[in-house]
Amino acid sequence: MKIDRYYVLGQLVAAVTILRESRTAYAVLPEIRSNPVMACKDAQTIEDVAGIPGRLTEVFGTITASAYPAWGGSKYTALILLAVKKIKPTIRATMEIKYDPMLVEIVEELGISIARMEIRKGAHLDDILNTCICDGVLADVLYTEGGFAREGAIIVTGENAVAVAETTIKIADIYAVKNKK
Repeated sequence: MKIDRYYVLGQLVAAVTILRESRTAYAVLPEIRSNPVMACKDAQTIEDVAGIPGRLTEVFGTITASAYPAWGGSKYTALILLAVKKIKPTIRATMEIKYDPMLVEIVEELGISIARMEIRKGAHLDDILNTCICDGVLADVLYTEGGFAREGAIIVTGENAVAVAETTIKIADIYAVKNKK
């Protein structure tokens, strides 16, 4: 449905604008940068998921997008979203922020459900996500500490890209205050 595809692109433009206007969001970007993505309601492949080609990056304390959202603009984050969407169909958007134990604590303090992804060599993404289900519900935020030659990440999910951006900013605002101490 074309209307849904326009909605998705508009959500991503709005989310990037919200993140860019934040004075704190840049501080939670991972070294590998971040790619907010959003899927169509009936998404089946990465071509049904829009993302920011080239990812978001930080320039002088401001989040910057290298391009407008595009269909298939992300592969890895889109695959995560599609797997999450299979378990929790209301989730249509996600974004990675950096892993920091303090950020995990902040998510918990905000009362947002969070779960550690048990990543094992050779494990399928669906199996990894199944370890993040508590009482039959997939957590809203997932994380991994990383490992050898792999940066950890916190994956914020939501019903749309703006909701993910707003949650990210809530987390970043508290992180900025705690880091000043």
